Amino acid sequence: MATALSSRLARIHRERPPQDLVENKVTFGAAGAAFSVYDTVRPAERVPLAAENPLYCGMVTGKKLVHTATGAAIPFLPLESLVVPTGQTIEIDFPGASDEAPTKCLTIEIDRAQVRRVAARLNETTPRSSDSGDWRYDDDAVCHFMNTPGIEHTVRQLVGLFVDDDPDKDVLIDLGVQELVVRMLRVEARKLLLEESARRATRHGLAAAAETAKARLHEDLKVSDLAAAACMSEATFYRAFRNEFGITPVAYLTRLRVDRARQLLADPGRSVTDVAASVGFGSVSHFIRVYREHVGLTPKQDQLARQAEA
Repeated sequence: MATALSSRLARIHRERPPQDLVENKVTFGAAGAAFSVYDTVRPAERVPLAAENPLYCGMVTGKKLVHTATGAAIPFLPLESLVVPTGQTIEIDFPGASDEAPTKCLTIEIDRAQVRRVAARLNETTPRSSDSGDWRYDDDAVCHFMNTPGIEHTVRQLVGLFVDDDPDKDVLIDLGVQELVVRMLRVEARKLLLEESARRATRHGLAAAAETAKARLHEDLKVSDLAAAACMSEATFYRAFRNEFGITPVAYLTRLRVDRARQLLADPGRSVTDVAASVGFGSVSHFIRVYREHVGLTPKQDQLARQAEA
């Protein structure tokens, strides 16, 4: 995550030095939410983690392998987030943790009633299309996604509020948690649409657009192409898309390209030029600039960093 967040976490480390070698936990509480930092400096396997409320997890440094109740094994890396459902236990491996390369993760536990209130308000103010159904939090499955700039910003703000002694701390944290929930619901909606787009494409215009985006990501896709796939005018498509996902179709395409590029760069044999072309960037310099804006590193820096952690 960003430098401002890292400096705050370093301050916590100095003021409250770790006592445990595996999943040392430091917690800051507030009304309806709790923020924790976990540090691990020794390899470990199958360390359980669970919470009584939805748990947002953000990786800061190192690497984890998360085992879910369904048997999935999810590599969990910096610049990624994970949301653990209420009462569900995940088990975590720490394959490379050491004093020189600690694994650091932060969590924000959110009152489940707060999540429901935010979803209800979204249903009142910005209802989804009839094909998509109501806004709701999926409290059954682990949700894993690459951070968006909005989530990065919101988490940085929340960490500062939890750690600092502000007289309006509880009120500001409550507002920040609401913002985080909205952003999580938007990301979850986009992720669900991508996962189910093939099945839903024949009856859901936005799903058809998502399927087109996935299939033709290597092309110079335009909003007009997605609108045509959705059988909507550009103006109608733009409004429907923004209402459903909270971002513009162009921002969605860019995010999709960066996510796919990051997957491809996990292969050390793939060059930046090759990956840029594979995800629809005609200019390598433009690709590098956009990638750095979203990930915080250039494609090559990110590729090398992940190789070092492997």
